[in-house]
Amino acid sequence: MTAQTLYRDPETIEVAGRMFDVTVNRLKRARRLTMRIDTNKSLVKISAPHHVDPATLRAFLARNQAWLERQVETRPSTQVVREGSVIPFRGREYRIVVDASAAVIQANADGELVLPARGEPVLRLQRFLIAQASEDLKARADRLSLKLGIPFRSLRVRDTKTRWGSCSSRAGLNFCWRLIFAGDEVREYVVAHEVAHLKHMDHSPAFWAQCAALCPEDLDIEAAKNTLRVEGNAWHALVFDGSAGR
Repeated sequence: MTAQTLYRDPETIEVAGRMFDVTVNRLKRARRLTMRIDTNKSLVKISAPHHVDPATLRAFLARNQAWLERQVETRPSTQVVREGSVIPFRGREYRIVVDASAAVIQANADGELVLPARGEPVLRLQRFLIAQASEDLKARADRLSLKLGIPFRSLRVRDTKTRWGSCSSRAGLNFCWRLIFAGDEVREYVVAHEVAHLKHMDHSPAFWAQCAALCPEDLDIEAAKNTLRVEGNAWHALVFDGSAGR
């Protein structure tokens, strides 16, 4: 490695035989180095304090090489969604069918998600799933925050990678749209979890008691958490790029 290289932020890194781009985001409030990996996009993201130099970043990547290798090896390969693919929707598996006679996207009793053939069907499907998630999660948050007696100020649904949900100190709720792949009980738990944070911004016994009180009595919280752990990586591996019919 040349001296000139040491004065530049790392741009790529090889992980498990694959080349990953490296992005560095220097933040005023950051107190330590943190790192995330997006195996779908072959991207390693580093957040760092302003004063951290490129040589320190390279040493940080080297120290965490084994962790990066494990992430690549344990996460499922990207699955490009296209006609004929089977994907989860509200806890049930559906096969994607593109039908020229279909006017709207519909999930039928035969286990098919039927897409109209016009435009880019798979991109249309992704927009449909995001809309379904937004409607479902907001309805649950409205109901549970009313039960709690504390309103939230905003609700956003995005494609978050590291958290299924979050609650800000300003009462803003955020959720991952890919929760629409899960069954009702999983979404109910995630929303109850974040709504409970409106009252308890921690994970104290009082928080968990409040979370349980917001959930239905027959909802198994540990089972819902396990579903997210077991199935979540596969949900994040689904890529909707308009490749129906290829």
